[in-house]
Amino acid sequence: MTDRKDIWKTRYYLILRTYMTISGIWPYSRLRKRYIRFIPTFIFCFSILIPQLLYVVIAPNINEIIESVTAAFISIIFSVKVASIMFDKNVKSCFKIIEKDWQSLKTDVERSILQHHTEYGQYLTTSYAVFMHMTQVFYLLKPVILTLLETDVTNSTSVSKLPFRVEYGVDVDRYFYPITIHCYLAVFAHVFSTVAVDSLYCTPIQHACGMFSIIGHVLEEIGKNNDANFSINLNKIEDDNYKKAFDCLRRHLQVIEFADLIESTFTKMLFLSVNLNVIGGSMTGIAMVMNLGKGFHEIAAPMAIYIAQLVHIFLQFWQAQFLLDYSTVPCEAIYRANWYYTSKRCQKLFLLIMTRTISPCKITAGKIVVLSIEGFGTVLKTMMSYFTVLRSFQ
Repeated sequence: MTDRKDIWKTRYYLILRTYMTISGIWPYSRLRKRYIRFIPTFIFCFSILIPQLLYVVIAPNINEIIESVTAAFISIIFSVKVASIMFDKNVKSCFKIIEKDWQSLKTDVERSILQHHTEYGQYLTTSYAVFMHMTQVFYLLKPVILTLLETDVTNSTSVSKLPFRVEYGVDVDRYFYPITIHCYLAVFAHVFSTVAVDSLYCTPIQHACGMFSIIGHVLEEIGKNNDANFSINLNKIEDDNYKKAFDCLRRHLQVIEFADLIESTFTKMLFLSVNLNVIGGSMTGIAMVMNLGKGFHEIAAPMAIYIAQLVHIFLQFWQAQFLLDYSTVPCEAIYRANWYYTSKRCQKLFLLIMTRTISPCKITAGKIVVLSIEGFGTVLKTMMSYFTVLRSFQ
């Protein structure tokens, strides 16, 4: 990848580029083409929210209210995600930094390290895309499955044959096919937009982890060719270790700035996503418990939603944990390096790098909750607390 323009054409960024282009949020597309793709995506993501909320008002029982509210939360999350990325200038800044980092690699080892992390990010986004499309297929086949499992076909309604519980204020039987098309397009828009945004979330984080690994590799190699006869007061011009350490310090500061840019891009979006997923997950859990004795066809839909919500929120916390862990790699590399065989000025640079790693890079939800595996456990506890409270009102 010698040319910056060729970086995004490689297989490492295939999923990211494809889904962002389809959703209209690929920053290197012409503005007109972006809006041609983004406007329909956002309209179908957001417009389904209105009939979903209208159905909450007329829902005959608590099960359908919970299902409608949870689906409305999902529509809100996906709509906000794709809209915020579309109008966020930080996205293109992140991409330019990634391009510069690829151009700055000096050895084959450094390229191999960054390629490894980029390939892992590609693997994660591919797996996530497959999972979301499986959920999409379930939603599209849900009316067929429920119809086949329906014990009393005469009592089945047209609303039950739709992917969502919706109310349009018209005769559903008369306008069944236009309503079905709208619901199906909303499902497609939801899936493509969330895969695009979540792929964008994973890719820069994995890139930052790769850059931290490269810095750690270079730092660990410093001083390995020296022995006890090395002069600690070596001339600055002849001190190659100092030059390497200074370059690592510069790179380290740049990666930290890049991590802060990622955090500022996603923090508000994550705050909304985490809170709505916690509330929606608790409500979905209530729906599953209430339908346990009514057969699989009654708990299939809420179970699918519940699993999708957990996977969605786990991905966000898990990737943030990667950044937390890899931001300390330079400090650990210095511990393993032969730092005692380097000059005093070089050791001072090591101290500067170690001092900065005392505060690891992190992703937060609204500058309040630090995303990590430990934080994910806290979210699950909160979800169970909400579930217990809601259960007490049953």
